[in-house]
Amino acid sequence: MITLVFYHDVLCPFCYVMSKRLQKAIKDFKGEIDIIHKAFMLLPSIEELREIAPTEEEARHIFEEEFSILKRFYPDYDPKAVIGKGKITYVWSLPPQMACKAAEFQGGSEAHWRYFDIAQDKFFKEGENIADDNVLIEIAKEAGLDLDRFKRDFKSKKARLAVEEDEADAKAKGIRGVPAILVNDYWLIRGVQSEDFLVTLFEDLIKYGEPRRVQLKAYWEAYATQ
Repeated sequence: MITLVFYHDVLCPFCYVMSKRLQKAIKDFKGEIDIIHKAFMLLPSIEELREIAPTEEEARHIFEEEFSILKRFYPDYDPKAVIGKGKITYVWSLPPQMACKAAEFQGGSEAHWRYFDIAQDKFFKEGENIADDNVLIEIAKEAGLDLDRFKRDFKSKKARLAVEEDEADAKAKGIRGVPAILVNDYWLIRGVQSEDFLVTLFEDLIKYGEPRRVQLKAYWEAYATQ
């Protein structure tokens, strides 16, 4: 069994790309890969966002620049059209990350990923404010969650603590950015990798128990030279 611990933020465009690629890469490895999802906050608080973007217009400009990253991977993507819908102003990481944890409370890592995936589509494709309670509840509905339980959980101390524990886990392993995937509690995949890279890695792990055709460092070495 291959165990992947996927650290990500709903607001991260690179996480968006990596998540989509990982979904495709695991299709031929049913029952051989266990994926655990962990929160990592790039914008932990609204106060931090307001420090760099005092006005809503400045916040939209920052997010437009972030959304523009997706054009590197999807040339037809139009960040101006998404931001132009005017729904995104002050969006920070904690609310959607707590909502992902509330989904996880109901259905484990599978529900976490399903909620995360829908939330990212809402953000990057539809320009929704995924820090808004009503949007988060609508995502829970689309994800097929028990809404009464979700409403109790997504703003609870339990959900916040779960996010904080994930952050502490990442810090303890020296992870300073996302996307990051810890492989079998040993190797670390950093940044966006191709679907072919992932498939080759999984084949190697199943056949040899270690990566041979791709280069990976142990997680404690991954940031040592930076």
